[in-house]
Amino acid sequence: MFEQLLSILTDPGALLTALAAVTAGILLGALPGLTGPMAMALLIGVTYSFSTETSVTAMMLIYMAGAYGGSMSAILLNVPGAPASAATALDGYPLAQQGMGGRAIAMATVGSCVGSIIAVAFMATLTPWLVEVSLMFTSWELLLLVIIGIIMAGGLSGNDPLKGLISGALGLMFAQVGLDDLHTHPRFTFGSHYLEAGFGLIAAIVGLFGISQVVVIMAPRKAAVRQTAASIGRVLPRWSDISNRFRVMLQSGIIGTFVGVLPGLGADVGGWAAYSAAKRTSKNPEGYGKGSMEGVIAAETGNNAVIPGSLIPMIALGLPGSAGAAIIMAALFVHGLKPGPTFLIDNVQLFDYMVAALMVGTVMMLVVGLTLAHGIIHILTIPRENIMAVVVALSVIGAYASLLQYGDVWMMLGFGALAVVLRRLDFPLAPLILGIVLGGIFDEFLRNALIISGGSLMPIVERPIALGLAIIAVLLILMTIPGVRRGISRLAKGGRRAASSPSGH
Repeated sequence: MFEQLLSILTDPGALLTALAAVTAGILLGALPGLTGPMAMALLIGVTYSFSTETSVTAMMLIYMAGAYGGSMSAILLNVPGAPASAATALDGYPLAQQGMGGRAIAMATVGSCVGSIIAVAFMATLTPWLVEVSLMFTSWELLLLVIIGIIMAGGLSGNDPLKGLISGALGLMFAQVGLDDLHTHPRFTFGSHYLEAGFGLIAAIVGLFGISQVVVIMAPRKAAVRQTAASIGRVLPRWSDISNRFRVMLQSGIIGTFVGVLPGLGADVGGWAAYSAAKRTSKNPEGYGKGSMEGVIAAETGNNAVIPGSLIPMIALGLPGSAGAAIIMAALFVHGLKPGPTFLIDNVQLFDYMVAALMVGTVMMLVVGLTLAHGIIHILTIPRENIMAVVVALSVIGAYASLLQYGDVWMMLGFGALAVVLRRLDFPLAPLILGIVLGGIFDEFLRNALIISGGSLMPIVERPIALGLAIIAVLLILMTIPGVRRGISRLAKGGRRAASSPSGH
């Protein structure tokens, strides 16, 4: 790992790539509505011709810096640049109104970097261990893990678990279009030779995250944006702000990392989970929501820790922990690599390079973030029409450049239209993209498992690990049923009341 770190530090091209990715991620993340996954979707087609290391580094650092960049508009405008920064706005904007916007941005920067460092440390240590465990899995266990990942992504993202499951199932269905890998039999092609190659992964991702976001952003605004004073004051971390908050940063970093490991949750859930935990354990919980520096630190540490954390199951098990991790997984597919139990064995140097690149990117994020803080106010005033025109152009270029087919541009527009409809109906997109990315290995694991067992499903019952995973999958499905969730909630409340009542009654 130290060799890879040294190779990055002594390679001007690698340093320039990291600097460009971090800067672009911060700027795009700061602009309301432009998220890290959207920037990654636009980039995936452009990086097709790059080396694997350059492509993955750019994607990871844009994702990480984009989550942090959203904190700037959340603090200065009370409009989160990305969903991940929603919790940051609760205390960041009141601090800006009190003339402490610079201090809030400085502590958001420190918290984001600390969260990333904690998660990268977990990534470097947990991933090899998880790979050793996963090597005991057969196709049945891997198949069940994919199913659990889709169920968790569908059940835990959005307000309606059923809509999330439908979205995930829709993604799996899209992934089955094309020639089947074993007999090259056309599936759901309707006589179209173009569809025999399946839906283009890059075109689908660009359409889902790029085009749909343009339509959402260009919709009529409901309210005018509030803006703070042009002067935000001193943007440098103060030791007095940091010294008493190491516990909060450590706690939030750990929470964010393990939220990232769970499929489909994303950085916004990590931010809210860390914020809630910090509030519950704080000596001054009444200050939260009114301008608490501790609240800003907790939210930003938690949401940035999710980013490296979501890469842990992607690398070890082939299960991306977030939509952004799914796009990185798609980038690895484009370069001929397959994340999963054997990935670390065959590509240990690439894994070390990814860890080293995240470490270098974290340091750059600290420097670039503090440097751009004063100028970000002027960037936030750029008309959204100008930005969206560039996004549309990049979307078309990215979709076409991957395979040089005009059909991919139409496919991108089709997926963009589908995403707009799903958003209007409140269907989450994260399970859909996970389903599309995981659909290929779902088909492979299912086919291999049935061939080995002669078409029998008995190995699920006969293998203890497979049986345990199957039980977990069934329980997760049951938890998505509203009546079951209400019953469990009533039982939990009844248990708490019984535990708190006097023993004599």
